[in-house]
Amino acid sequence: MNTIKSVKFDYDTNSFIVDDPLSEVEQVKQWVELYIKVELDKYKIYNHNFGMDFSDIIGYRLPRSVQVSEIIRRLKRGIITGCDHVNDVRDFTFDKGKFTFTLITDLGEEVILHV
Repeated sequence: MNTIKSVKFDYDTNSFIVDDPLSEVEQVKQWVELYIKVELDKYKIYNHNFGMDFSDIIGYRLPRSVQVSEIIRRLKRGIITGCDHVNDVRDFTFDKGKFTFTLITDLGEEVILHV
């Protein structure tokens, strides 16, 4: 049996924390945070489906409600299709450029993220 061990990454200090192993729920949370932070097709290390791209909606003269709705749709689709442990993404709020939402996992826990 192969066991994959994820290493914790601290986004505040931009450093790995190797002596603090991640639980499965923490691994899901870290995957989602990375998925959102990576720009789609920018880094060759990630496959062409990993990451987000909002360049076609941000900065255009679209109503804010349309922009937010499209961002939510893309986030939900990408997270649910990309992360096997996430069954649903809901309870989105958007305030001053930051999203808060809840991940519904098959691990028996709900995870609230602020990105």
